[in-house]
Amino acid sequence: MIVRLARHPLVRSTRRFAALAVGSVFMLLVAAQFARVVGTDLKLESDLRQTRTQIATYERRDVRLRRRIARLRTARGAIPEIHERLRMLAPNERMVLVEPRPSPTVH
Repeated sequence: MIVRLARHPLVRSTRRFAALAVGSVFMLLVAAQFARVVGTDLKLESDLRQTRTQIATYERRDVRLRRRIARLRTARGAIPEIHERLRMLAPNERMVLVEPRPSPTVH
């Protein structure tokens, strides 16, 4: 009886449909995982590019700050900075401040 049932066209069609459904679900899961991995890879690539840009920016800033520190360690570089920022003068020194002219107003 079981042998006859297995040979029945409806049972064979049902089994084929079930196998096709399982295979389709499996392929969909594989495709979904692949899409997730590709999406993660693209996100990480973008993050890496952004990080490299930040590193380059920080390296340029570091070079600029090191030059400034080296300049400020000498009296020749520190004195003008002191004068400009703190507006402090040595005895018998004068400071001349040059301000831009106000723009003429049109009546």
